[in-house]
Amino acid sequence: ESGIEILWNTEVKKISGDTKVKSVTLFNNETGGETELAVDGVFICVGESPNSEIARASGINVDEQGYIIVGSNQETNIVGVFAAGDVTACPVKQIGTAIGQAIIAANGAYKYVRRLSPA
Repeated sequence: ESGIEILWNTEVKKISGDTKVKSVTLFNNETGGETELAVDGVFICVGESPNSEIARASGINVDEQGYIIVGSNQETNIVGVFAAGDVTACPVKQIGTAIGQAIIAANGAYKYVRRLSPA
């Protein structure tokens, strides 16, 4: 109904094109077969499990899936500790979102350090 076909047990082996993406070579892990699929673009998603063990071990709050919980300024439950990107509980896992979070976190960290240092 949606027009989207899900290719289970399949991984991208090659992205082809000259100045833009034109096709991908797919490998089916069950059949061992390879196919080439014409595409207009590729959206890369790297992993779906956050690597937050060091944060958890440091006492930083994480949710049930292991994502770091942050406030609107990207600060964790530990004052002066900020987090950004795919490891946070933000539902949108895209580079643009991560960059925006990093800017907010850097600004928050800067303000935090300025409060600690007398002028």
